[in-house]
Amino acid sequence: MTKPRLQLILIIVLVLLAGSLLLSQNANPDQDLLFGLKRVQEKAFFKLKSTPEDRVKFMSSLLDLRLQELQNVFNNKSYDYILPSASRYSTLAGQITELVVANNLTAQTQGLKEQFLSHQKTLDTLYVAYPKNTENVEYKYIMDDFNYLNLYLDKLSKVK
Repeated sequence: MTKPRLQLILIIVLVLLAGSLLLSQNANPDQDLLFGLKRVQEKAFFKLKSTPEDRVKFMSSLLDLRLQELQNVFNNKSYDYILPSASRYSTLAGQITELVVANNLTAQTQGLKEQFLSHQKTLDTLYVAYPKNTENVEYKYIMDDFNYLNLYLDKLSKVK
């Protein structure tokens, strides 16, 4: 291949990669390929965080995204994605809590508690609005997330 042709191909590949990464930032769990790219990107950015405080801040922003994804799945009536979305949410909330407890990050606890309490309001709203007279019983996973946050709030209250 000629050098200009190779350069053109590389530019096109880079543009496609950049475009897919931009598109993936708003992807929901029911958009398999883009959501997979989003998760890879999140993991890469997480690895770049060097201190526990930076990791907690990053994970906290991801937790807001996980809640938004759960809301989007609910609003789109993509009920098959409620369990994986709820599971990702509660897992991340638990990981944040464990990171705060393990590193005794007292400065992070109040903001995290406020975030969890705010998220519980949203989860409760989703739970109440979920259609319960269907064969879908995924609404239980939303309540599980609510209950997990209570456990995590209890753990955070013991960080001194």
